[in-house]
Amino acid sequence: MSDEVKVLDEELENVSGGAGSWKKYAKGTYVNNGTSIIYTVAAGDVLSGIAIRFGVTVAEIQAWNNIKDANVIRANQKLTIFARTLR
Repeated sequence: MSDEVKVLDEELENVSGGAGSWKKYAKGTYVNNGTSIIYTVAAGDVLSGIAIRFGVTVAEIQAWNNIKDANVIRANQKLTIFARTLR
């Protein structure tokens, strides 16, 4: 991906309004389709953690997946994400 951005985990720990480290709040697996990924939500995941992991915003994930309430996702749910960062 040409827009891929490298960010150190240490830089994410104090993200304002974010979940902190993506490793704690985005444990799911994903499949890279080239232009997008399909992310499988794991128990304990939150959208802000997933967003940090892939360098996108919560609003983008909501729009791409028709999610009305950012606080409501479920384990094993599949999300399409147009990632800028892959971790």
